[in-house]
Order: sequence, then structure tokens, then C-alpha cells
Amino acid sequence: MYHLPSHWFVSFRHWSVSAKLIAILAPVLLVFLFALVWVFPGRHREQMVEQQVTAMAKAVLTQIQADREYYASVIVPRLLNMNAKIKADYHLIPDAFPLPATFLREVAEMAAYSPSVYRIRLVSPWPINKKNGIQDAFQQEGFQALLQTKSGLYSQRDSQAGTTVVRFLAPDKAVAQSCVDCHNAHPDSPKHDYHLNDLMGGIEVSIPIDAPLKAARRDQLLILWAGAGVGLLLMAMIVWGTRHVATKPIRELTNQMNAIALAKGEVSEVPEFKKWAETAMGEEVRALWSQFWEMHKTIRMNQQDRTVALQRQSEKHRVLNHRLLELQQVTQVMQQATSEEEVYRILSHTLRQVLPLRQILILRLNASEDRLELVWSSPKRDEYGLNSYPVWDQPWNCPVIRSGREYRVQDVKQDLTCSYSLSNEEEGAYWCVPLVIGGRAIGVVHLVSAVPQCWTQDSRQWIEPLINMAAPMIGHLQHLEKAKRRALIDELTGVYNRRFLEEVLDKLILPEERRKGQIVSLLILDLDHFKRVNDTFGHLVGDLVLKTVAATLHRILKESDVLARYGGEEFIVVLPRTDTGAAVVVAERLRVAIADLSFGKLAPAAPDHVTISVGVATYPTHASTVSDLIRSADQALYQAKTSGRNRVICTSDNRAVVSDPPTEGHEDR
Repeated sequence: MYHLPSHWFVSFRHWSVSAKLIAILAPVLLVFLFALVWVFPGRHREQMVEQQVTAMAKAVLTQIQADREYYASVIVPRLLNMNAKIKADYHLIPDAFPLPATFLREVAEMAAYSPSVYRIRLVSPWPINKKNGIQDAFQQEGFQALLQTKSGLYSQRDSQAGTTVVRFLAPDKAVAQSCVDCHNAHPDSPKHDYHLNDLMGGIEVSIPIDAPLKAARRDQLLILWAGAGVGLLLMAMIVWGTRHVATKPIRELTNQMNAIALAKGEVSEVPEFKKWAETAMGEEVRALWSQFWEMHKTIRMNQQDRTVALQRQSEKHRVLNHRLLELQQVTQVMQQATSEEEVYRILSHTLRQVLPLRQILILRLNASEDRLELVWSSPKRDEYGLNSYPVWDQPWNCPVIRSGREYRVQDVKQDLTCSYSLSNEEEGAYWCVPLVIGGRAIGVVHLVSAVPQCWTQDSRQWIEPLINMAAPMIGHLQHLEKAKRRALIDELTGVYNRRFLEEVLDKLILPEERRKGQIVSLLILDLDHFKRVNDTFGHLVGDLVLKTVAATLHRILKESDVLARYGGEEFIVVLPRTDTGAAVVVAERLRVAIADLSFGKLAPAAPDHVTISVGVATYPTHASTVSDLIRSADQALYQAKTSGRNRVICTSDNRAVVSDPPTEGHEDR
């Protein structure tokens, strides 16, 4: 099978709409013109020519048959009445009446006017008329048809001497009895039982049709050229119309789309040629343009919305970047903090810069003592004093501590408030944000604002990361403080240990050139007969006694005083800026407080009372170094032990203060 080259199809794809329409319609139009102009009118004209020729032939044959009937029915009987002999070979008689010429007289006259139009001859298939016998296939086929029908007219187109003719063969019947008698009497007659109206022969008429056919073909060509001109005009109108209503609008539409593509999303308000397009475009193209305008409008609106969204997003990113930078700066500042209070101060300051806050409260969970403590208030309020904690003795009542999730109230007058909140009585809003470390809440940041509905999504995106960032800082500092306290605090009694004591004394006991009037008194306390308590009541009770004594001493001393466990049942109290007399007074107060304790209430099996002995020394009165000061106070303690216990002895003058003289022996310290 033959295939068209592929580049034809590629080039055909790039043709315009009008060119493709012409390529599609031209063959169809040519076939239509050929069928309409050539086939149908040509065939119709030929049929008309044949009909006209047939009508002429019928008219001629009708005239001939009428003449023959006239001669057979009128002339021949008259001849017979005149005793004329009419035989089968009558026409061979020299002086016979010219019967055939008579039959053809009028036809001959008609042929005389146009001798090239008609050719007429008599044809007989019988041997009786050998002169006019059958000469070709047409006559043979014609007589066969006439013998079958015995009437009608047999015709056929033929060519004679280079001329196209229509040959007609009409039946020649016996119209008179004389014809029947003649044929029946002839010896060469094929039969002798002819009757009236039997077929005796035929009359052939040949009419040339070259001239009418040429005229028909000439008219046909004229019609064909006229049709071709009309077709070309029609195709030109199709091309013009297609370009006007389809090609040009679609091309312009393509240009507009290309402009949008080249503009990288930036589109103009309205396409420029919309005015003439409304009247020039077809309905389909107009619908296409209408959809393009809607698309254009949608793109522009989406572009504007996207531009606004991008601007908003850009602004959000700018704000977010600014906040991240601020968070980074705050993080760096918090990382440099050395105490929880410093972190609280930085957090409070940052929160006040971001939100319209009336109050900031920071509460810390003291899990060991099962209470929620107020550790920061900004600004400070008398009813929320730091020394007034614990705020709640049952911290698990707080929903933030219990769930580890925030509790936000946008309007105190309308929203459901927390039953344990400190800010339910005032107008505004509050927000409790947990301080979470490792999934566990270690505290609460309570933010109070006088403005309702102030907690927005933006503020949440800023505040929550800030507090979440501060929480591990606070936890880290708490761990450091605990580690430091574990290093400096005695685990059993909760007071400072010997290491911390030595550090404090090294700072307080200065060389003489740097002393500048510095006075420090030192008390060494020892529980009397403590070994007996351990041996009698057990070490658990002994530990309870030590913790109770340490707590009592710590409660009586000032914050500037330093209480430390020196070893076993011995405690040392450092009294900065305290002379010997004042130190003796403090020592006596401590001795009396311990003597007044009743341990029977603490445990079922415990001593009723314990006592302490105290040795007092002062720097620089009794010693100039730390070791000398401790040695001097220890010597005074030894004297208190040896002189009866439950008393205070000062190093300088061995003064003793005894409330209840001891009755016990001196076998143990």
C-alpha cells in the first residue's frame, strides 16, 4: 500500500484553518460540480436529444405508416378494380405503378429539405423481398424484438460513415388484404397463413445526432466553467470568511495567550480587540473568547490575590525572621544567666515588650515539698509577696500542672475561668502557659492582660516558643543549683557541709592587712550523749534527732548566719560582724531552744529531750587564722563538755552559761 510522506502530515498540521478547509472542501466541491454540472445536466441533455430524435422518428414513421395504409387501403383496391395485376414482383414490371416511391413520397419531400438529416429504408426479413433484406446486427436484433412484441419501436445508437446516428426500426404490418394475399401467394414466403396486421417487414429511420450532441457538450462545458468559477468564488468567500471569523480571532487569541506566557503571569486588564470581535467572530469562537476573558479575569484576580497573599506571607516571614532573631538574642542572654531569678527577669522583660500585660506571675513546682511556689511577680504586689508562697498547698489542683497544657481565657467576664486562678476578679484576660521539661510541667507562667481577646495566633506563635525556650534554661539552672547544693549541703540535715564552711571561712577570715575591722564569731555545737541515743533508740531515731536539731537551729539564725554540719553530731555556726558578747547571746538562745524540744512527739520511741554544749571563739580576738579560730572554739566546747555539758563556754575568759547543771557523767562526749 502506498503511504504519503510523513513530512506532508507535519506540514499539514501547520496550515491555517482556511487552507485546511480548502484542502478538505475542494475535492468535495469538484466532485459535486462534476456530478451537478457534467453528469446530471450532460446526461439529461443527451436524453433530451434522444427524446427529440425519437419524437422525430415517430412522426416520420407515423407519416409513412399512414401513407402505406392509404395506398394499401385506397390505391391498391382501385388498381384491382381496374383489373391491374399486382404480384409479388410487381415492382419489377417496367411500367408498373411506382408503389415504393409512392409510399415514400412525402418522406422524400421532407428529406429534400434537409437531405443529411434522415435516412429511410424498408427492411424485410423474408426471402420474398431480397432487395430489402437484413443487412446488419441491428436489424436482426430489431426484428427479433418486433416479433416478440409485434408492436412498439426498437432504437439503438450507432455510428454510420463516421457519424453518430440513432437508428429506429418500426414494424411494417399487413394493413390491407392485398398485402396478406400477396405474401401468402408468394412461393418464397416462409408461411402462407398471414393475416391482417401481421408483421410483414420493417421501416428503418436513421437520424444523425452529432450536431445536437456537440451543442450539448458545448453547453455542458460552459456550465462546467461557470460552475468552476462559482466554486472558486465560493472557496474565496470561505477563505475570507474563515480568516475573518475564525483565523484572525484565534490568531489574536493565541497572541494574547503568548503575551500572558511571556509576561510570566503579569496580565493586562482587558484584551484590546474585544470591540470588533463581538460582531466578527462566530458563536463558537466568541464562546472561546468569552472563556478566555473569564480565564483572563480569573488569572488576574488570582494573581492579585496571590500577590496580596505573597505580601502577607512575606510580611509574616519578615516578622517571623525578626522574632527568630529576637528569640536567638533572648536565648543568648538567657544562656548567660547564672540564676533562675535572672532568667525570670529576662523572660518577664521580653514578654512585656510583646504583649500589653498587666501582670506576670511565675510559679515553680516544688515536687519534694508538694507545693506550687510563687517565684516571680512583675510588678510586685503585696498580696502576691514572694514570701507568701506556697500559693497552693495542692499544686495538682492546677489544670496546667495536671495536664501539661495551656489554659487560656480571652475574657474573664464571658469565658470559663479556672477555679484556682489568681486573676478571676479583675476584667481582662489571662493565659497560663506551662514550663515543660521532658514532658513534665515544672512550673507555670501566668500572664494577665487588661485587654480582652488579646491572645491571638500571632502572639501564641511568639510567646509559646519563648516560654518553651526558657523552660530548659530554668531546668538547667535548677539542676545546677541542686548539684551545687548537693556538693555544699549535708544530705541528712539539709544544712551546709564542712566543705562549704571552709569556703565561707576563707572568705571571711582575711589577713591582717586586709581585715579592716572585720569581726567573725564561731560557734561549735555538739549534742550531749548522742552515742547513747543511737545505742538506745537506733540510728533512725538518731538521724531524726539530728534533722530536728538542724531545722531548729536554722529557724533561729538569721539569713546572714551560716550553719554547717562539721561532722557526726557537731555543728558550726558562723556569725559575720558579731563580737564575742553577741555570739554568746546567740549561742545561749540556741542552747535553750534545743533543750526545750520534745522528741517524744516525733516518734514513739525517742528521747524526751536532748541538750547541746557550745564553744565560742571570735576572730581576731581569739585567733588570726581559720584553723586557730576553729581550734579555739573547739577548746571552749571541750571545756563545756568537761564542766558539765548543756552550757556555753567562751574561749577568752572561759565564761560559762548554764541553765540546767548536768547530772550525767562525762564518760562520753
